[in-house]
Amino acid sequence: MPKVDVLAWFRSNVTEFRMAVAAVGIGCAFIVTATVLYSLPARGFPELAIGLSFLITGLVMLGSGTLKR
Repeated sequence: MPKVDVLAWFRSNVTEFRMAVAAVGIGCAFIVTATVLYSLPARGFPELAIGLSFLITGLVMLGSGTLKR
């Protein structure tokens, strides 16, 4: 069985840009879920709070202007 160095793979393949895009995508999915839950007789505030935090964090990471992408 070949030895897989997960940390080396993580450092080379997961960049800040990819994490930011993933955070924006997750945030949008949570916000859509929250709007659906608000239209139904259910609580949607926790999903909205999580979605907004992911969305804002991802957008700040995208707009940070890092040089290494």
